[in-house]
Amino acid sequence: MRDLSENFQRGPGHDIVMRMVKSIEFTVLVMAFLAIWLDYYSADIYGGEFGIQGQILFIAAYSLTLIIFARTYEAFTISIQSLSELFFSQIITLLVTDGIFYVFIAFLLRDFPDVLPFVGLVGSQSIVSIAWCTITYNWYYRSFRKYNAIIFYDEDHNLREVTDQELFNKKFVNCGTFDIEDLPKDRGQAKEWLISKIRDCEAVFIMEMKSSDRNIVLKYCIEHGIRVYCEPKLSDLILSRAKKMNMYNLPFFLAQRYSPNLEYQVLKRVFDIIMSLLALIILSPVMLITAIAVKSYDKGPAIYKQKRLTKDGKVFDIYKFRSMRVDAEKESGAVISTGEADPRVTPVGRVLRKYRLDEFPQFLNILKGDMSFVGPRPERPEIANELMKTLPEFNLRLQVRAGLTGYAQIHGKYDADSYDKLSMDLLYISRAGVAEDIVLIFATIKRILVSGGKDKGGGA
Repeated sequence: MRDLSENFQRGPGHDIVMRMVKSIEFTVLVMAFLAIWLDYYSADIYGGEFGIQGQILFIAAYSLTLIIFARTYEAFTISIQSLSELFFSQIITLLVTDGIFYVFIAFLLRDFPDVLPFVGLVGSQSIVSIAWCTITYNWYYRSFRKYNAIIFYDEDHNLREVTDQELFNKKFVNCGTFDIEDLPKDRGQAKEWLISKIRDCEAVFIMEMKSSDRNIVLKYCIEHGIRVYCEPKLSDLILSRAKKMNMYNLPFFLAQRYSPNLEYQVLKRVFDIIMSLLALIILSPVMLITAIAVKSYDKGPAIYKQKRLTKDGKVFDIYKFRSMRVDAEKESGAVISTGEADPRVTPVGRVLRKYRLDEFPQFLNILKGDMSFVGPRPERPEIANELMKTLPEFNLRLQVRAGLTGYAQIHGKYDADSYDKLSMDLLYISRAGVAEDIVLIFATIKRILVSGGKDKGGGA
């Protein structure tokens, strides 16, 4: 296989091979469901007169659902996940998909069918998943050679964020890191300098670069088939949701303040009300036990209120289970928490934060309309004012209602800097919609289960 990798690495061959490999597992997973469906359930629906067309539609619906959740949980993206994350992504995909179809079958039968065949289904699919993930993951990194990559940067922190990742070193050979501060001031010399660095590489990472210089790199790379991983600027994220139009015989991007259509606003609010009510009812036993644990530790209040900002800068009281000492800010005042390492966090609080249990009372905020399920995390007014002294664009995240989860919570780190968090919040705002919100909610479940609330590093 190594002899073929030279061709696959640069052309469509790599993608064709990977699609074939993924299709093998997908087909086996669907066939496993088909077997238990035909053996245990289909004959009991509509008196066994489900029909050939009905059977085909039912299996097609299962396959489509499996594809949707596989994409949501990145269940087949080998090159951006560790082996354990890849396997866990597939297990969550199977549990959600099989769970949905068990409920669907129960609805068709108007009764809860025997659950044992589904238990066997999940077990057999899990065995297939373990085998496929293990074999394919090892085969992938043995068979396809690494890309020769270079990195342009001007923030050493961001540089280490990339090069220290194990997955980066599995897929790329670091052929050089270049500080853009070394870029010649003369425009002609700067172009020559940039091209001389990228001429012989196969991948370029741009962590930071002026737009004029970045354009040189992008044009050259696209022309010569070099892949580019570019960390976006805030202006890129703002333009990503701009309306494309032609005016005066010229192409334009129309960028304006976020203004969703009425249908989306109504659907989002109805969803928030229904789901927050269900969450409060279903999770009430967990919330009661959590409150008792917090109260028992130091006799302080179980829940505390704190002023936060939401859409258009409106201030509201957020509810959380207390994870810090009662006097946590007596001397320091309002400061950003450093996560589990924060000495103010209690032992009980560390457990709450690890599994996000401290956030459960915010279902009340969602029900009240202060927050939504998906959106930028609400910041404290004092901290927001301080951040805007050095990052005035921080208030751009207030275009939408604050949320319980979002891009920054799923893909970022707890201690990510404000610029990175703002970038991810603007990325959400650029893509906000019903489908995107649902994807992010399901992705949050994976994030909590896979990492226990911890942050991960970040295809084929």
